[in-house]
Amino acid sequence: MKKVLVLCCLLLGLPLAAQADNEKIAPDAFICAELVTIPMTDGGQPPIFEALQVDGYASAGLGDTVAHPEILAPILTEVYTYCQAKPTDKVADVWAKVRKAQPTPGKGTWQADKTTCKDYNDDPDNGSGFVIWLDGYNRGKNKTQASILENDDTLKAFLDACAKQPDALMLDVLAKSAK
Repeated sequence: MKKVLVLCCLLLGLPLAAQADNEKIAPDAFICAELVTIPMTDGGQPPIFEALQVDGYASAGLGDTVAHPEILAPILTEVYTYCQAKPTDKVADVWAKVRKAQPTPGKGTWQADKTTCKDYNDDPDNGSGFVIWLDGYNRGKNKTQASILENDDTLKAFLDACAKQPDALMLDVLAKSAK
């Protein structure tokens, strides 16, 4: 339980700069062999960046607009175990099956259909993980490869656009910013 709590805290507090050590993935093409070969971080943390992207993508397909960081650790553990035996399966497909079977908590703080740019700008440290999740969600919802995580410039352009539109939904600004 302690391990899950620590991971959940890390998820919402993940600095966007952590992306520098990771690369944007294509959740619809990311296969199990790629997941299981991602090294743990120096601190022994699992591939949180990739997990957030895949979870956002799978959430869109399941119609769940809420980022649930508290269920990410058990899903990642189950998917990782599955992927070791089936390296050619797509992670997003496995993730969606596992996520659908997970009991999900009620509405959370970070929601694709309700979180505004002001919500993020008021608490960017806790919203950083949500930005990564929301990018995956947008790609799943809109069936696009366009991403604000292409590079630092595209991410900065999105955050700048969001700062100028505090009442706009983050998802709407993200969809317009993704190239």
